[in-house]
Amino acid sequence: MPEFADAIVFSSVNEVSHQTVELPPCGPDEIVCETLYTFVSPGTELRVLGGQYSKPKDFPLVPGYSAVARVLEVGTEVSGIRVGDLVSGRNPKAVAGVGAMWGGQASRHVYATRGEDRIVLLPKEADPLDYVVAEVAAISHRGIDAARPRAEETAVVIGQGMIGTFSAAWLLNHGCRVIVCDVDAGRLEKARSRGVAEAVNMMDEDAMGRLEFLLNGGADIVVESSGTSAGIQAAYRLLRKKPQAYGDDYKVEPIGFYGDDWPRLVVQANYIDEVSINPFSFFSGEGVTVLTPSDRGVEDRQKVVEAIRSGHLSGRDFVDLVLPYKEAASGYRKLLEREVSSVAFSWQSEKK
Repeated sequence: MPEFADAIVFSSVNEVSHQTVELPPCGPDEIVCETLYTFVSPGTELRVLGGQYSKPKDFPLVPGYSAVARVLEVGTEVSGIRVGDLVSGRNPKAVAGVGAMWGGQASRHVYATRGEDRIVLLPKEADPLDYVVAEVAAISHRGIDAARPRAEETAVVIGQGMIGTFSAAWLLNHGCRVIVCDVDAGRLEKARSRGVAEAVNMMDEDAMGRLEFLLNGGADIVVESSGTSAGIQAAYRLLRKKPQAYGDDYKVEPIGFYGDDWPRLVVQANYIDEVSINPFSFFSGEGVTVLTPSDRGVEDRQKVVEAIRSGHLSGRDFVDLVLPYKEAASGYRKLLEREVSSVAFSWQSEKK
């Protein structure tokens, strides 16, 4: 007998609807799961909805990739996973008759148990809502992990969408002095409440001067997560330079320069517009380590699950609004209009 699921569907550009979809059969090394919560990845899903990451031929499609689910059925060759386990899932097996980018916003899924798309087990007795952010948070974690932050280093995060928000959180966990910037006052206020050293509104006339004064010569790490050309241009100005790049009036050389380490630029965004730079003027001071992490691996996802389990990250603190999945259109509208920064959908409310 075929199995069916409810799904949030982008039926065309800027149109959100619902559709019943038929699940693919469960293969021998796959599992069937019922969804408890999904989390919207705003940057990706809103660009898909708006047509920047999609073309007319791609619609209708099921968006999303971040879900917490309960295992209902295991394939005949599955080992180590049991019915009833809670899992964090990313890209599920595609369904027929509708596209996927990346198919996560649905009430049931067939997931792989092998390869990079496999599920990650959650701790027993886990609060599903606390872990619904894990897949998105793992993207930021990968970039920050690559930068190898050290306690007492100064870091700037440009942009306070979800990737930038989680980037700031991971840097704070490493003991860094974290400064964030954005153009949205509400996002900046949330960043302050989470413990950043300073939050600068880039709409202020003296924003760059304020940042440069706070940095006293530049940041050890800059995370560019705004996805804008202006963000990239700001990033190069904010990176610390070698002593000779400061000018004649800078007299006290930071002791860290003698450690033979370069400042790090972490590019944690996708860019719709092309960004052009002159390397010799962009990387003033003779060198910058540029990191361009993409996606996240199983090990990144597991590290985030452990961070939530151990109390180093409270996932539910990053969920502004929880809505029944049938109110998805309202949730995406609130994100577009910046009434909220993050939305999770509940898929079990009608059964309670």
